[in-house]
Amino acid sequence: MYDLRWSAGALAAVVAMTAIPSAASAIDRWTSPHPGIRHLHRVRPGVDLHVVLVDLGSPEVSVVATRPEDRFTTTTEFARRYDAVVAVNANFWGRGSCGLAAGGGEVYPRIYEDGCVATIGVGPANNAIALDTSASPHGPLPALITEAWSGKPWLMRDGQAPRNWVRPQHLYRPNPRTAAALTADHRTMILLSADGRRPGVQGLTGFQMVDVLREFGAHDAINLDGGGSTTLVMNSRVVNRPSDHHERAVITHLGIRLRPGAAWYAGQITDRGAPLAVTAGQTAKVWVEARNTGRRAWSGAEGPAVELTDGGRTWTARAADEVPPGGLGRFEVSWVPRTFGNASLRARLVTPDGALLVDEPIRFDVAVRAPAAPAAPAAAPAPQVMTASMGFGCSTRPGAPSGLAWGVLGVFGSLVAALRRRRRPVA
Repeated sequence: MYDLRWSAGALAAVVAMTAIPSAASAIDRWTSPHPGIRHLHRVRPGVDLHVVLVDLGSPEVSVVATRPEDRFTTTTEFARRYDAVVAVNANFWGRGSCGLAAGGGEVYPRIYEDGCVATIGVGPANNAIALDTSASPHGPLPALITEAWSGKPWLMRDGQAPRNWVRPQHLYRPNPRTAAALTADHRTMILLSADGRRPGVQGLTGFQMVDVLREFGAHDAINLDGGGSTTLVMNSRVVNRPSDHHERAVITHLGIRLRPGAAWYAGQITDRGAPLAVTAGQTAKVWVEARNTGRRAWSGAEGPAVELTDGGRTWTARAADEVPPGGLGRFEVSWVPRTFGNASLRARLVTPDGALLVDEPIRFDVAVRAPAAPAAPAAAPAPQVMTASMGFGCSTRPGAPSGLAWGVLGVFGSLVAALRRRRRPVA
């Protein structure tokens, strides 16, 4: 089962467009060529266009741009080199790229300023942004962004469509078109490729592009290079009809790649704690708090873990409750020190397969006390002397005659003396 978390606007559009077409008849053909990707081919009187919805919440999807060294190739060649299952042409170009362009974190060195200040950027975790780059057409890239495309003008900005464009003037006339957009939650990317310049299919105006993009929940949308450059490649095949009847080599491209079975995570340490002192042999609680900044929920064995080591042993703990994207998780480790002294603990937040999730080092210094000494055994009682009521003492000293024995001897001696006196003759 694939985790396809579409924005509300995009999902509503999919449901509406898969309904049975009216008798008038438009042909709307939806397909799901890959996990996280939906494709619409719409044919109506005067219209032949393609819309691709990309679920940025799917870990199996990644977004890629042309690196500077690969500029000026056809869209098909770009898709082949970058293993992209979907690819469109991107920036306007001339002496160089019109506006900010970047691929793999590398900003294009030759950029000319010609009003291309509407920019969409995406990072490795599919974190997407829409921003005005009029003050930074040569970079630097925003934090966590590695791929960037620029166009002119904003077709939609913060959910609003200007509809009073000064340039380019061709927006007021039908032409082949390419556009890229994001939904309000930045969880879905919308790619539009519209054919034109052929009998019965002239193309779209800027107003018509806005109407189509709004239909699929667009909140921020940029107009990319169109005309003879407009090309959509899917699964190594050009699926639209370029007006030049062949592909142009263009300066930049936007591609969608697949990572089958991928399950990536991202996190940020927000707090940590450990007791200042513990007793050797007793259990102590060490905890780490982290925010889930990825797109996968942290849950049980399917989520990240904290590994705590004291230099020789390792303890592992996972979050007690499921942590949704954006939520905070607490990892509590039960640590039992074996020796006393100063313990230096190290902890790290890792993915289920053991990869390091957060580069920030986590360290705890804890004083470990020795257990209390056991109580000394009671001393032996002192010798006691017992005295009988007759006056005979009883000594408890080992080896000594008892008081009773001394008494018996005394009585015997007295009797012997009395008999001797009775036998003595009278003078």
